[in-house]
Amino acid sequence: MNLKDRIREIVKKHLDEMSATGTGSSFNSGPNGENSSTPVAGVAPNYYVKKLGFKLVNKKKLNKAAKGIEVKQLFEEDTPSFDIESYLSSLQTDDETKKYIADKVGDFNTLAAKLKELIELIRNAKLKTINSYRDNPEMKSLYGTDLASSLLDDVIELFKD
Repeated sequence: MNLKDRIREIVKKHLDEMSATGTGSSFNSGPNGENSSTPVAGVAPNYYVKKLGFKLVNKKKLNKAAKGIEVKQLFEEDTPSFDIESYLSSLQTDDETKKYIADKVGDFNTLAAKLKELIELIRNAKLKTINSYRDNPEMKSLYGTDLASSLLDDVIELFKD
């Protein structure tokens, strides 16, 4: 079973275990239960920083000013770039196998890009959730964090040795 089939199986298992509707995880506000959101829902996170009177940091300028201090950016790829072409040319195999290997190695770059996108989506979802609870503090979830956490646990297991 390949990786995509395994992930589909895990997602299907979790969806079968819980109903996607009627679980109290939807956000219904207003007198008739119509969906709505806060006035600034969907606004970039930088909006809040500026609105509170703070200034955004110019990271490049700050790093340049930190003479003699090694600056390590969090959440950026810390592995050196991999020269796939040199690697493939060193292998003693046919072109079809080399293409397969290149695709599989490239899949890791795709996964890393998706994880970066996911981190940003999680940050935005957290802000929307905070705003929602401020406007209407009740026991309703905007996002299925329990399911997401469980799915991520399963994905982590796929990559453990």
